[in-house]
Amino acid sequence: MATPDNPRDTNAVAEAVIDEEHKGFPVIWLLPLVAVLVGAWLIYKTVSETGPSITISFETAEGIQAGKTRIKYRDVEVGKVDSVNFSDDISRILLKVVMNPGTKDFLTDQTRFWVVKPRIGAGGVSGLGTLVSGAYIAMEPSQEGKPAEKFIGLEKPPVVTADVEGTSYQLRAKKLGSVSIGAPVYFRQFDVGEITEYRLSDDHSHVDIGFFVRAPHDQYIREGTRFWNAGGVNLTLSATGMQLEMESIVSLLTGGIAFETLPKHADSPAAQAGTVFTLYDNHGDILEDPITIAHTFITRYSGSVRGLAPGAPVEFRGIRLGTVKSIEIGYDPEHEGVTIPIVLIDLEPERLQNFALVDKAVSAVEIQEETLRETVKRVAYAVREKGMRARLQTGNLITGALYVDLEFFPDADPASLVMDGEYPEIPTLPNPLEGILIGFNKIIDKLEAARLEDTLSNLNELMASTNELVGTLGQNAPALASELQATIEEAHATLSSIRAMASTDGEIGNELYNALVEITAAARSIRVMSEYLERHPEALIKGKGNP
Repeated sequence: MATPDNPRDTNAVAEAVIDEEHKGFPVIWLLPLVAVLVGAWLIYKTVSETGPSITISFETAEGIQAGKTRIKYRDVEVGKVDSVNFSDDISRILLKVVMNPGTKDFLTDQTRFWVVKPRIGAGGVSGLGTLVSGAYIAMEPSQEGKPAEKFIGLEKPPVVTADVEGTSYQLRAKKLGSVSIGAPVYFRQFDVGEITEYRLSDDHSHVDIGFFVRAPHDQYIREGTRFWNAGGVNLTLSATGMQLEMESIVSLLTGGIAFETLPKHADSPAAQAGTVFTLYDNHGDILEDPITIAHTFITRYSGSVRGLAPGAPVEFRGIRLGTVKSIEIGYDPEHEGVTIPIVLIDLEPERLQNFALVDKAVSAVEIQEETLRETVKRVAYAVREKGMRARLQTGNLITGALYVDLEFFPDADPASLVMDGEYPEIPTLPNPLEGILIGFNKIIDKLEAARLEDTLSNLNELMASTNELVGTLGQNAPALASELQATIEEAHATLSSIRAMASTDGEIGNELYNALVEITAAARSIRVMSEYLERHPEALIKGKGNP
């Protein structure tokens, strides 16, 4: 046993006593535990402060850099591009984007992304600020739709963003014309909206155009509002004259559409979003109501129809009653084997101010049949009793454009509406110039028929006899006097015959008188036209206006 005097004696050392009741946690484990807690806290803090991770695909990665390109909404950063990779088939670029915390609720399948960079388009120049700061990706958040993590980016910026108040509508057009995405929508020459999209219809029969009108201007769009193509310059040369239309210099360069609500449609209901309207070619077209009823008649002309085109007006004393439908070649019923121009015209009852449809409860087919019977009845009466005839008239001196003129000619030869063909046939007359030429031809024919050669031959014989008489005057005075008397009597008889033919009651004189009357009327018309042009030289360009 160990003692102080003998420390090596182990038997003297006291045994240790273990205190089981006061045993505690080892202090040495506190340090790693604290490290674990701090690490967990840092991980939690990092995860909790990191926004959702999403993927956006684009066709190209122009201007985009991993770790630098920002995601912005209203110029406020809401995320950053973390990496740039290819899709599996390398057809698209995949951007892994880390969004800021709090953006998860705004990432739905309705959310849109697009690259902002300098662009020049129909809506003007945009993105100039990115020349200094570099391109960035703009975000249009949306809480509508289902939550999403994968998005397809827009290759072009949207024309209208969700934060702009207004209404979207649709247009239907036969052709696109000068319409382009971003082109303006005009109301009284004010820019109130934009073209947002266009595409061919599924059956390729027309073009569908989407447009947006900003508030509060959308309140002026009614169900009866009409739209027309206001882009570029619209130059129209027709039988009514020349018209030049241009909405503005901007529309000349970028295109656009315009709209107007005519007074007769001012009380129509307000148009709802998505309403489909018809796009007219120009402003003049919107002033005419759509023609739904047309009845075809046929006219035949022996002369030239050069200057007449489908779409030319059919008028009665300056009032439009219809439209030229087509120009074809047909047979001449008076001369077998001869072909002449035939013109199909559509008479449109809806153009008449006093036109009234039959009972609207009946079908469209019954309305068409009823108006056809009434129209044919009126035309047949006018042809038979009033001498109505169709003839070609010059509508524009510069272009030589013709139109079909329906007029009453009480002195015309009796005729009736011909009903034995596919369409009723209206009898025709030549135009005034052709009438004058025909009159001259008749005069020439009459002169030839009068055998003027014989008359001139008699006059030559008379002169020869007179010369011979003078030569023998001194030889045989009594015989000369007798022969002179006979010659004078013969000359008197010849002149009397010519005078009878040339008098107003004679055949030739009557034709000459009628021709002179027509020439005088034509000269008077030319003089009146010349005086009018001296006072209104602009009529050569614009045509004669309404009195």
